[in-house]
Amino acid sequence: MIAFLDSLFGLPAHPLVVHAAVVLVPLAALGTVVIALWPAARTRVGWIVAALGVAGFFAAFLAKESGEALLATTVATPLVQDHADMGTWGVIGAFLVGGSACSVMLLDTAVRLRAAKGQPAWSVTRPLTFLVGVVAVVLSVVGTVLVVDVGHSGAKATWDGTRAAVPAGRSR
Repeated sequence: MIAFLDSLFGLPAHPLVVHAAVVLVPLAALGTVVIALWPAARTRVGWIVAALGVAGFFAAFLAKESGEALLATTVATPLVQDHADMGTWGVIGAFLVGGSACSVMLLDTAVRLRAAKGQPAWSVTRPLTFLVGVVAVVLSVVGTVLVVDVGHSGAKATWDGTRAAVPAGRSR
């Protein structure tokens, strides 16, 4: 476990760090779908999407580590324990998204470098690009579902059984 993840700015680090993962991973997944299906987007934003995917992976990893640090200092309810047990799946999901974006861009770069050198295109370029794109889309969806599922379990563990206060004079 990474020791500095116990707290940030005097607050438990986990609630702060987790928001980076739940924003970056779905954003990178959406970008991965775009670059997988639209070749012109790879040139414009492909590496930005890949960087978002990698950042999302690291954010998910830090969220898991900071969650373990928080768990060590609290009494775990069954919902909190279930959420903690799911943490690794969030990291795996983020890896699927980031890895998919990087795979699309690495193949695209290889094809472009080959073309720039005047070498003939591989006979498998189109089918391989299509296959990598389809797999990237599927893995991005699966990865996002995993991350969202872990985040939902954390929200449920945090807020289940609580009810927002209703201001005086207002009814539900």
